[in-house]
Amino acid sequence: MNLIKNGDFQDGTIGNVPKGWRPKSARRALAPVFRLENKDGQRMLMATGGDNRECTGYLCRSVPITLGKTYLFSARFRISEDINPHENLLFRCVHPGVKDGIFKFRRLEGGWVQGDVKIHYPGEGKGKAEVQVFFRLSANGKTWIENVSLVETDPVEPRWVKVACTQGRPDLEGCEAVLDTAGKAKADIVLLSEYMHGDFKPEKVPGPSSKLMSLKAKQYGMYVAGGIVRKVTEPDRLYNTALLYGRKGELVGTYDKIHPYSPENNEQGITPGTRAPVFDTDFGKVGIIICYDSWFPDVTQLLALKGAELILFPNAGHQPEFLYARAGDNGVRIVSSAWSLPYSIHDTLGRNILKADEFETAPSPNMVTFKDIVEKKAPKSNMKLLIASLDLNNSPLPAYNGGTMMSAPGGKRNRREQLYYIQNEIKREIERWWEE
Repeated sequence: MNLIKNGDFQDGTIGNVPKGWRPKSARRALAPVFRLENKDGQRMLMATGGDNRECTGYLCRSVPITLGKTYLFSARFRISEDINPHENLLFRCVHPGVKDGIFKFRRLEGGWVQGDVKIHYPGEGKGKAEVQVFFRLSANGKTWIENVSLVETDPVEPRWVKVACTQGRPDLEGCEAVLDTAGKAKADIVLLSEYMHGDFKPEKVPGPSSKLMSLKAKQYGMYVAGGIVRKVTEPDRLYNTALLYGRKGELVGTYDKIHPYSPENNEQGITPGTRAPVFDTDFGKVGIIICYDSWFPDVTQLLALKGAELILFPNAGHQPEFLYARAGDNGVRIVSSAWSLPYSIHDTLGRNILKADEFETAPSPNMVTFKDIVEKKAPKSNMKLLIASLDLNNSPLPAYNGGTMMSAPGGKRNRREQLYYIQNEIKREIERWWEE
Protein backbone atom coordinates (compact mmCIF):
# COMPACT_ATOMS: atom_id res chain seq x y z
CA MET A 1 0.00 0.00 0.00
CA ASN A 2 1.30 3.42 -0.97
CA LEU A 3 1.82 5.47 2.19
CA ILE A 4 1.89 8.77 0.25
CA LYS A 5 -1.59 10.23 0.19
CA ASN A 6 -2.54 11.43 -3.29
CA GLY A 7 0.72 9.99 -4.58
CA ASP A 8 -1.10 9.26 -7.85
CA PHE A 9 -2.25 12.92 -8.13
CA GLN A 10 -5.89 12.05 -8.74
CA ASP A 11 -7.19 14.50 -6.15
CA GLY A 12 -7.15 18.22 -6.96
CA THR A 13 -8.22 20.71 -9.60
CA ILE A 14 -6.78 20.60 -13.11
CA GLY A 15 -4.45 23.58 -13.51
CA ASN A 16 -3.54 23.70 -9.82
CA VAL A 17 -1.16 21.75 -7.57
CA PRO A 18 -2.51 18.38 -6.36
CA LYS A 19 -4.42 18.34 -3.09
CA GLY A 20 -2.21 17.91 -0.02
CA TRP A 21 1.00 18.88 -1.83
CA ARG A 22 2.80 22.17 -1.06
CA PRO A 23 5.05 24.09 -3.50
CA LYS A 24 8.33 25.42 -2.15
CA SER A 25 11.25 27.37 -3.56
CA ALA A 26 14.08 29.13 -1.76
CA ARG A 27 13.49 32.19 -3.95
CA ARG A 28 10.19 33.14 -5.57
CA ALA A 29 12.01 34.17 -8.76
CA LEU A 30 13.34 30.61 -9.15
CA ALA A 31 10.06 28.76 -8.60
CA PRO A 32 9.17 26.23 -11.33
CA VAL A 33 5.59 25.54 -12.40
CA PHE A 34 3.68 22.56 -10.98
CA ARG A 35 0.10 21.81 -12.02
CA LEU A 36 -2.28 18.95 -12.70
CA GLU A 37 -2.89 18.16 -16.36
CA ASN A 38 -4.69 15.62 -18.49
CA LYS A 39 -2.18 13.96 -20.82
CA ASP A 40 -3.04 11.10 -23.17
CA GLY A 41 -6.34 10.66 -21.34
CA GLN A 42 -4.61 10.35 -17.97
CA ARG A 43 -4.44 12.73 -15.04
CA MET A 44 -0.82 13.54 -14.08
CA LEU A 45 1.34 16.11 -12.33
CA MET A 46 3.17 18.33 -14.85
CA ALA A 47 6.34 20.27 -13.99
CA THR A 48 8.16 22.82 -16.15
CA GLY A 49 10.52 25.76 -15.75
CA GLY A 50 8.24 28.60 -16.80
CA ASP A 51 10.81 29.91 -19.29
CA ASN A 52 13.41 30.13 -16.51
CA ARG A 53 16.49 27.96 -17.06
CA GLU A 54 17.73 28.65 -13.52
CA CYS A 55 14.52 27.41 -11.87
CA THR A 56 14.74 25.24 -8.75
CA GLY A 57 11.86 24.24 -6.52
CA TYR A 58 9.71 21.35 -5.38
CA LEU A 59 6.38 20.00 -4.24
CA CYS A 60 6.33 18.24 -0.88
CA ARG A 61 4.11 16.49 1.61
CA SER A 62 4.70 14.53 4.81
CA VAL A 63 4.18 10.81 5.10
CA PRO A 64 3.98 8.65 8.26
CA ILE A 65 6.63 5.96 8.63
CA THR A 66 7.58 3.32 11.17
CA LEU A 67 11.16 3.62 12.34
CA GLY A 68 13.18 0.45 12.00
CA LYS A 69 11.46 -0.37 8.70
CA THR A 70 12.70 -0.32 5.10
CA TYR A 71 10.65 1.30 2.32
CA LEU A 72 10.74 1.23 -1.48
CA PHE A 73 10.56 4.79 -2.77
CA SER A 74 9.47 4.90 -6.44
CA ALA A 75 8.56 7.39 -9.15
CA ARG A 76 7.01 6.77 -12.58
CA PHE A 77 6.86 9.55 -15.17
CA ARG A 78 7.21 10.73 -18.78
CA ILE A 79 9.58 13.43 -20.04
CA SER A 80 9.95 15.72 -23.02
CA GLU A 81 12.96 15.13 -25.25
CA ASP A 82 14.97 17.97 -23.70
CA ILE A 83 14.73 16.63 -20.13
CA ASN A 84 17.47 14.62 -18.44
CA PRO A 85 16.02 13.10 -15.24
CA HIS A 86 19.42 13.21 -13.52
CA GLU A 87 19.83 16.91 -14.25
CA ASN A 88 16.28 18.26 -14.13
CA LEU A 89 14.45 16.05 -11.64
CA LEU A 90 15.09 14.99 -8.08
CA PHE A 91 12.93 12.71 -5.98
CA ARG A 92 13.82 12.89 -2.29
CA CYS A 93 12.41 11.29 0.85
CA VAL A 94 13.96 12.87 3.93
CA HIS A 95 13.78 12.28 7.66
CA PRO A 96 16.11 13.64 10.37
CA GLY A 97 19.32 11.63 9.95
CA VAL A 98 18.15 9.93 6.74
CA LYS A 99 18.24 12.05 3.60
CA ASP A 100 17.92 9.77 0.60
CA GLY A 101 16.47 9.77 -2.89
CA ILE A 102 16.30 8.13 -6.30
CA PHE A 103 19.55 8.00 -8.26
CA LYS A 104 18.86 5.28 -10.81
CA PHE A 105 16.29 5.38 -13.63
CA ARG A 106 15.35 2.93 -16.34
CA ARG A 107 13.36 3.28 -19.55
CA LEU A 108 10.08 1.39 -19.88
CA GLU A 109 7.83 0.75 -22.87
CA GLY A 110 5.57 3.52 -24.05
CA GLY A 111 7.93 6.35 -23.10
CA TRP A 112 7.67 5.76 -19.36
CA VAL A 113 10.58 6.17 -16.96
CA GLN A 114 10.83 4.40 -13.60
CA GLY A 115 13.13 5.08 -10.65
CA ASP A 116 13.39 3.22 -7.33
CA VAL A 117 15.46 3.13 -4.17
CA LYS A 118 15.26 1.25 -0.88
CA ILE A 119 15.48 3.50 2.18
CA HIS A 120 15.94 2.27 5.75
CA TYR A 121 14.86 4.45 8.68
CA PRO A 122 16.65 3.31 11.86
CA GLY A 123 15.15 3.59 15.32
CA GLU A 124 11.90 2.61 17.00
CA GLY A 125 8.38 4.01 17.09
CA LYS A 126 6.54 6.30 14.71
CA GLY A 127 8.01 9.05 12.59
CA LYS A 128 7.38 11.30 9.62
CA ALA A 129 9.31 11.68 6.40
CA GLU A 130 8.88 14.40 3.81
CA VAL A 131 8.53 13.45 0.17
CA GLN A 132 9.94 16.08 -2.19
CA VAL A 133 9.54 16.24 -5.99
CA PHE A 134 12.00 18.73 -7.49
CA PHE A 135 12.06 20.31 -10.94
CA ARG A 136 15.15 22.37 -11.81
CA LEU A 137 17.49 23.93 -14.36
CA SER A 138 15.27 23.66 -17.44
CA ALA A 139 13.44 26.57 -19.04
CA ASN A 140 10.72 24.82 -21.04
CA GLY A 141 11.27 21.07 -20.71
CA LYS A 142 8.39 19.17 -19.19
CA THR A 143 7.83 16.08 -17.09
CA TRP A 144 4.52 14.37 -16.40
CA ILE A 145 4.54 12.35 -13.18
CA GLU A 146 2.03 9.54 -12.88
CA ASN A 147 2.88 8.26 -9.44
CA VAL A 148 5.20 8.68 -6.47
CA SER A 149 5.02 5.91 -3.89
CA LEU A 150 6.49 4.74 -0.60
CA VAL A 151 5.82 1.09 0.20
CA GLU A 152 7.18 -1.06 3.03
CA THR A 153 9.60 -3.68 1.71
CA ASP A 154 12.26 -6.17 2.73
CA PRO A 155 15.52 -4.70 4.04
CA VAL A 156 18.65 -4.62 1.91
CA GLU A 157 20.76 -7.66 2.80
CA PRO A 158 24.58 -7.48 2.85
CA ARG A 159 26.35 -8.59 -0.33
CA TRP A 160 29.74 -9.76 0.87
CA VAL A 161 32.64 -10.46 -1.45
CA LYS A 162 35.99 -11.74 -0.20
CA VAL A 163 38.82 -9.95 -2.00
CA ALA A 164 42.57 -10.52 -1.89
CA CYS A 165 45.53 -8.42 -3.04
CA THR A 166 49.31 -8.76 -2.97
CA GLN A 167 52.46 -6.95 -1.95
CA GLY A 168 56.00 -7.76 -3.06
CA ARG A 169 57.98 -8.05 -6.28
CA PRO A 170 56.27 -10.82 -8.25
CA ASP A 171 57.40 -13.77 -10.30
CA LEU A 172 55.30 -16.67 -11.55
CA GLU A 173 56.39 -18.97 -8.75
CA GLY A 174 55.43 -16.38 -6.15
CA CYS A 175 52.14 -15.68 -7.91
CA GLU A 176 51.30 -19.37 -7.83
CA ALA A 177 51.98 -19.48 -4.07
CA VAL A 178 49.79 -16.41 -3.56
CA LEU A 179 46.94 -17.87 -5.59
CA ASP A 180 47.11 -21.16 -3.67
CA THR A 181 47.02 -19.26 -0.37
CA ALA A 182 44.07 -17.11 -1.46
CA GLY A 183 42.25 -20.10 -2.93
CA LYS A 184 42.52 -22.05 0.31
CA ALA A 185 41.19 -18.97 2.13
CA LYS A 186 38.09 -19.11 -0.12
CA ALA A 187 38.67 -15.72 -1.75
CA ASP A 188 36.10 -14.71 -4.37
CA ILE A 189 38.59 -12.62 -6.32
CA VAL A 190 42.38 -12.30 -6.19
CA LEU A 191 44.36 -9.45 -7.70
CA LEU A 192 47.99 -9.93 -8.72
CA SER A 193 50.17 -6.95 -9.52
CA GLU A 194 51.16 -5.20 -12.73
CA TYR A 195 53.91 -7.07 -14.65
CA MET A 196 53.11 -10.21 -12.65
CA HIS A 197 55.84 -12.09 -14.54
CA GLY A 198 58.33 -9.96 -12.61
CA ASP A 199 59.62 -7.63 -15.29
CA PHE A 200 58.97 -6.24 -18.77
CA LYS A 201 58.46 -9.62 -20.46
CA PRO A 202 56.06 -9.46 -23.42
CA GLU A 203 53.87 -12.55 -23.84
CA LYS A 204 50.88 -13.60 -25.85
CA VAL A 205 47.52 -14.74 -24.52
CA PRO A 206 47.45 -17.60 -23.84
CA GLY A 207 50.95 -17.49 -22.37
CA PRO A 208 52.71 -18.32 -19.08
CA SER A 209 50.96 -15.72 -16.93
CA SER A 210 47.49 -16.14 -18.39
CA LYS A 211 47.69 -19.92 -18.21
CA LEU A 212 48.59 -19.73 -14.51
CA MET A 213 45.69 -17.37 -13.76
CA SER A 214 43.22 -19.53 -15.68
CA LEU A 215 44.45 -22.73 -14.01
CA LYS A 216 44.22 -21.38 -10.47
CA ALA A 217 40.89 -19.65 -11.09
CA LYS A 218 39.40 -22.97 -12.17
CA GLN A 219 41.14 -24.96 -9.44
CA TYR A 220 39.72 -22.84 -6.61
CA GLY A 221 36.53 -21.55 -8.24
CA MET A 222 37.54 -17.92 -7.87
CA TYR A 223 38.15 -14.87 -10.05
CA VAL A 224 41.79 -14.02 -10.75
CA ALA A 225 43.19 -10.81 -12.24
CA GLY A 226 46.74 -9.73 -12.98
CA GLY A 227 48.83 -7.57 -15.26
CA ILE A 228 51.07 -8.56 -18.17
CA VAL A 229 52.84 -7.02 -21.15
CA ARG A 230 50.54 -8.36 -23.86
CA LYS A 231 52.02 -9.00 -27.30
CA VAL A 232 49.82 -8.90 -30.39
CA THR A 233 51.25 -10.11 -33.70
CA GLU A 234 48.88 -8.58 -36.25
CA PRO A 235 49.46 -5.68 -36.14
CA ASP A 236 52.67 -5.76 -34.12
CA ARG A 237 51.74 -4.11 -30.81
CA LEU A 238 52.48 -4.26 -27.09
CA TYR A 239 49.91 -3.36 -24.43
CA ASN A 240 50.08 -3.06 -20.66
CA THR A 241 47.11 -5.31 -20.02
CA ALA A 242 45.17 -6.60 -17.04
CA LEU A 243 43.41 -9.94 -17.54
CA LEU A 244 40.39 -11.13 -15.56
CA TYR A 245 39.58 -14.85 -15.37
CA GLY A 246 36.34 -16.35 -14.08
CA ARG A 247 35.61 -19.17 -11.66
CA LYS A 248 35.75 -21.78 -14.42
CA GLY A 249 39.06 -20.51 -15.74
CA GLU A 250 37.48 -18.62 -18.63
CA LEU A 251 38.75 -15.23 -19.77
CA VAL A 252 36.14 -12.71 -18.63
CA GLY A 253 37.85 -9.72 -20.22
CA THR A 254 40.88 -7.51 -20.65
CA TYR A 255 41.76 -3.90 -19.95
CA ASP A 256 44.60 -2.11 -21.75
CA LYS A 257 46.14 0.73 -19.74
CA ILE A 258 44.74 4.01 -21.06
CA HIS A 259 47.51 6.12 -19.51
CA PRO A 260 50.83 4.29 -20.02
CA TYR A 261 53.65 5.73 -17.95
CA SER A 262 55.64 7.97 -20.31
CA PRO A 263 58.72 5.67 -20.53
CA GLU A 264 56.42 2.75 -21.35
CA ASN A 265 55.13 4.53 -24.41
CA ASN A 266 58.22 6.48 -25.42
CA GLU A 267 60.96 3.95 -24.71
CA GLN A 268 59.28 0.52 -24.52
CA GLY A 269 56.69 0.83 -27.26
CA ILE A 270 53.53 0.30 -25.18
CA THR A 271 50.43 1.39 -27.10
CA PRO A 272 47.73 3.17 -25.04
CA GLY A 273 44.39 1.44 -24.56
CA THR A 274 41.21 2.91 -25.99
CA ARG A 275 38.39 1.48 -23.85
CA ALA A 276 37.36 1.30 -20.19
CA PRO A 277 35.19 -1.81 -19.81
CA VAL A 278 33.18 -2.85 -16.76
CA PHE A 279 32.90 -6.60 -16.20
CA ASP A 280 29.86 -8.41 -14.83
CA THR A 281 30.74 -11.03 -12.22
CA ASP A 282 28.50 -13.20 -10.08
CA PHE A 283 29.04 -10.86 -7.10
CA GLY A 284 28.94 -7.44 -8.78
CA LYS A 285 30.44 -5.10 -11.38
CA VAL A 286 34.23 -4.82 -11.63
CA GLY A 287 36.46 -2.27 -13.35
CA ILE A 288 40.26 -2.08 -13.66
CA ILE A 289 42.83 0.71 -13.68
CA ILE A 290 46.60 0.16 -13.94
CA CYS A 291 49.40 2.04 -12.17
CA TYR A 292 49.82 5.43 -13.94
CA ASP A 293 46.03 5.56 -14.55
CA SER A 294 45.70 6.52 -10.88
CA TRP A 295 47.39 9.87 -11.55
CA PHE A 296 44.39 10.88 -13.67
CA PRO A 297 40.80 11.15 -12.40
CA ASP A 298 39.13 10.27 -15.69
CA VAL A 299 39.32 6.48 -15.95
CA THR A 300 38.07 5.86 -12.40
CA GLN A 301 35.25 8.35 -12.87
CA LEU A 302 34.17 6.71 -16.12
CA LEU A 303 34.19 3.25 -14.55
CA ALA A 304 32.07 4.51 -11.65
CA LEU A 305 29.56 6.11 -14.01
CA LYS A 306 29.36 2.80 -15.89
CA GLY A 307 28.40 1.08 -12.65
CA ALA A 308 31.67 -0.39 -11.35
CA GLU A 309 31.40 -1.23 -7.65
CA LEU A 310 34.88 -2.67 -7.21
CA ILE A 311 37.96 -1.38 -9.03
CA LEU A 312 41.08 -3.52 -9.27
CA PHE A 313 44.36 -1.62 -9.28
CA PRO A 314 47.41 -3.71 -10.26
CA ASN A 315 50.55 -1.58 -10.13
CA ALA A 316 54.31 -1.62 -9.81
CA GLY A 317 54.23 1.59 -7.78
CA HIS A 318 51.84 4.44 -7.12
CA GLN A 319 51.06 7.47 -4.97
CA PRO A 320 49.07 5.95 -2.07
CA GLU A 321 47.33 9.22 -1.17
CA PHE A 322 45.57 9.30 -4.55
CA LEU A 323 43.59 6.16 -3.77
CA TYR A 324 41.71 7.86 -0.94
CA ALA A 325 40.47 10.44 -3.42
CA ARG A 326 39.76 8.05 -6.29
CA ALA A 327 37.63 5.84 -4.03
CA GLY A 328 35.83 8.62 -2.14
CA ASP A 329 35.31 10.88 -5.16
CA ASN A 330 33.63 8.11 -7.09
CA GLY A 331 31.93 5.97 -4.44
CA VAL A 332 33.87 2.84 -5.41
CA ARG A 333 36.02 0.28 -3.61
CA ILE A 334 39.63 0.03 -4.76
CA VAL A 335 41.81 -3.07 -4.32
CA SER A 336 45.52 -2.37 -4.87
CA SER A 337 48.31 -4.89 -5.48
CA ALA A 338 51.78 -3.36 -5.58
CA TRP A 339 55.45 -4.29 -5.89
CA SER A 340 57.33 -2.16 -3.37
CA LEU A 341 54.50 -0.19 -1.73
CA PRO A 342 52.02 -1.67 0.74
CA TYR A 343 48.89 -3.34 -0.57
CA SER A 344 45.64 -1.63 0.31
CA ILE A 345 41.87 -1.94 0.13
CA HIS A 346 39.73 1.20 0.20
CA ASP A 347 35.98 1.35 0.88
CA THR A 348 33.55 3.88 -0.65
CA LEU A 349 34.39 6.41 2.06
CA GLY A 350 37.93 6.33 0.72
CA ARG A 351 39.25 4.68 3.88
CA ASN A 352 42.18 2.30 3.81
CA ILE A 353 40.70 -0.60 5.77
CA LEU A 354 44.05 -1.20 7.50
CA LYS A 355 43.93 2.40 8.81
CA ALA A 356 40.20 3.04 8.95
CA ASP A 357 40.46 5.78 11.61
CA GLU A 358 43.24 7.68 9.84
CA PHE A 359 40.92 10.39 8.55
CA GLU A 360 37.50 11.68 9.60
CA THR A 361 35.26 10.73 6.71
CA ALA A 362 31.99 11.08 8.64
CA PRO A 363 30.55 7.58 8.16
CA SER A 364 26.98 6.93 9.18
CA PRO A 365 26.69 5.13 12.53
CA ASN A 366 26.43 1.34 12.47
CA MET A 367 27.64 0.99 8.89
CA VAL A 368 30.01 -1.95 8.56
CA THR A 369 31.56 -1.76 5.10
CA PHE A 370 34.27 -4.40 5.63
CA LYS A 371 35.16 -7.27 7.96
CA ASP A 372 37.44 -10.29 8.47
CA ILE A 373 40.77 -8.66 7.62
CA VAL A 374 43.61 -11.19 7.32
CA GLU A 375 47.25 -10.67 6.32
CA LYS A 376 49.24 -13.71 5.20
CA LYS A 377 52.74 -14.49 3.95
CA ALA A 378 52.68 -16.75 0.93
CA PRO A 379 54.95 -19.79 1.54
CA LYS A 380 58.28 -19.96 -0.32
CA SER A 381 57.73 -16.44 -1.67
CA ASN A 382 58.58 -12.83 -0.89
CA MET A 383 54.94 -11.89 -1.50
CA LYS A 384 52.35 -11.04 1.12
CA LEU A 385 48.58 -11.25 0.89
CA LEU A 386 45.80 -9.05 2.26
CA ILE A 387 42.32 -10.61 2.42
CA ALA A 388 39.07 -8.94 3.52
CA SER A 389 35.33 -9.11 2.94
CA LEU A 390 33.54 -6.05 1.52
CA ASP A 391 29.79 -5.37 1.56
CA LEU A 392 28.89 -4.21 -1.95
CA ASN A 393 25.40 -3.22 -0.79
CA ASN A 394 26.73 -0.76 1.79
CA SER A 395 28.23 2.28 0.07
CA PRO A 396 28.33 5.35 2.34
CA LEU A 397 30.21 8.36 0.99
CA PRO A 398 32.46 10.98 2.62
CA ALA A 399 30.64 13.69 4.59
CA TYR A 400 27.71 11.29 4.93
CA ASN A 401 25.57 13.85 6.82
CA GLY A 402 22.63 11.52 7.18
CA GLY A 403 22.31 10.23 3.65
CA THR A 404 23.20 10.32 0.00
CA MET A 405 21.42 13.65 -0.57
CA MET A 406 23.87 15.48 1.70
CA SER A 407 27.06 13.43 1.22
CA ALA A 408 29.80 13.69 -1.38
CA PRO A 409 28.26 12.98 -4.82
CA GLY A 410 30.37 9.85 -5.29
CA GLY A 411 30.29 9.41 -9.07
CA LYS A 412 26.52 9.68 -9.36
CA ARG A 413 24.90 11.01 -12.51
CA ASN A 414 22.77 13.39 -10.49
CA ARG A 415 23.74 15.49 -7.45
CA ARG A 416 25.32 17.73 -10.13
CA GLU A 417 23.65 21.06 -9.51
CA GLN A 418 25.26 22.90 -12.41
CA LEU A 419 24.29 24.77 -15.55
CA TYR A 420 27.73 24.61 -17.14
CA TYR A 421 29.42 21.29 -17.91
CA ILE A 422 33.19 21.68 -18.09
CA GLN A 423 34.15 18.34 -19.67
CA ASN A 424 34.12 19.66 -23.23
CA GLU A 425 36.27 22.64 -22.27
CA ILE A 426 38.71 20.33 -20.47
CA LYS A 427 39.04 18.32 -23.69
CA ARG A 428 39.66 21.48 -25.71
CA GLU A 429 42.32 22.63 -23.24
CA ILE A 430 44.09 19.25 -23.34
CA GLU A 431 44.12 19.37 -27.13
CA ARG A 432 45.43 22.96 -27.26
CA TRP A 433 49.18 22.62 -27.80
CA TRP A 434 50.09 26.31 -27.87
CA GLU A 435 50.38 28.76 -24.98
CA GLU A 436 48.21 31.85 -24.97
